[in-house]
Amino acid sequence: MSTTTETRPGLSTLLKSKIGKLHHAPKRIASSSRSKSSPALLVAAHELRAKPIPSCQTMLDLSILNEEELIQTVSHLIHQLFSISDSNLKLQRVSGALTNAVFFVTLSNKKRMLLRVYGVGCDQILDRNKELDWLSRLSALHIGPRLLGIFGNGRFEEYLPSTTLTPNEIRTPTISQQIASRLKQLHSIVDTYPRTSEPLEVWANIDKWRAEQIESELNLIQLRQEIESCKAVLNQSNSPTVFAHNDTQYGNILKINGTGELVVIDFEYAGYNPRAMDIVNHFCEWMYDYHSQSPSTMHLDQYPSREEQARFLASYLDTEDQDQIEALMSEVAAWKMACHLFWALWGFVQASQSEIDFDYFHYSIQRLQAFRSELKRF
Repeated sequence: MSTTTETRPGLSTLLKSKIGKLHHAPKRIASSSRSKSSPALLVAAHELRAKPIPSCQTMLDLSILNEEELIQTVSHLIHQLFSISDSNLKLQRVSGALTNAVFFVTLSNKKRMLLRVYGVGCDQILDRNKELDWLSRLSALHIGPRLLGIFGNGRFEEYLPSTTLTPNEIRTPTISQQIASRLKQLHSIVDTYPRTSEPLEVWANIDKWRAEQIESELNLIQLRQEIESCKAVLNQSNSPTVFAHNDTQYGNILKINGTGELVVIDFEYAGYNPRAMDIVNHFCEWMYDYHSQSPSTMHLDQYPSREEQARFLASYLDTEDQDQIEALMSEVAAWKMACHLFWALWGFVQASQSEIDFDYFHYSIQRLQAFRSELKRF
């Protein structure tokens, strides 16, 4: 196996002091250096250079390793990346995202970090290089867990003592308002890292996944025309382009132990999108419980009410002005069809490639039906 490793000076010392240490809200700087359009986020673009992350090409194959072998392999990885020797580390597998295996790694000195191993077939869906690039940039902004090291099919991240939110918690008024504020803060990053000329993530991925022979295999001949109709409607939208998370389901939001602070994690689908797309995606996630007996089922009656939407949007905009709130609510509603389409196509591709135990086909059929229902409104 290839074990080429790139490290930055003093990494071992840095890790020993930083692993397990919690970063809270983004650091503040003088008001004169902050963006006028996005005052919640520090902006000093010339100073925000993504620092090099230690990396190697070693692959971690969970399908062939028993528990003892896995510990030995992870210990070897840690030595490769961080020059730390620890043969007595402990691994604890935890429930996590649908596309990854996630472990807590506890070293002999009680320090912890998070190990994420990518799922089989996920690279057909995700651009890992883009994800890692954004993670390193976000680390520079102290947003989300710090990226510590990268290997062939996974990475190590800073461990944050926390719990993930639950389907019920994201509906709680105070927590919903906190999520809105976090989302607005994330959207403000577009001021720091301006968008390139690349297409918006929503259309780039829809076009890519549509090309996976989905139309012919599922006899969805009309899908091409429907997608073009959807684009024609939404291209008239004035929803601002922002840096979007694109997957703010409850499992991707941590509540920090003690402080209750919320931290958004898992930037696998992050990129530039209309703000309305990111907001409505969160609203759609209210309809799912991925830990229920039917995790792939969409519960339409759980979509946020107008009152719940208004509360969220008021916090996002930091205003009580009803005209502004109503305008954003209409903007968000228009993008619901694109959200359903995006995840319908994602699910169809996953159904043919992923080894994860999830009924992607059932999930996708429901999202496709919802897309067509929304499209009829225009």
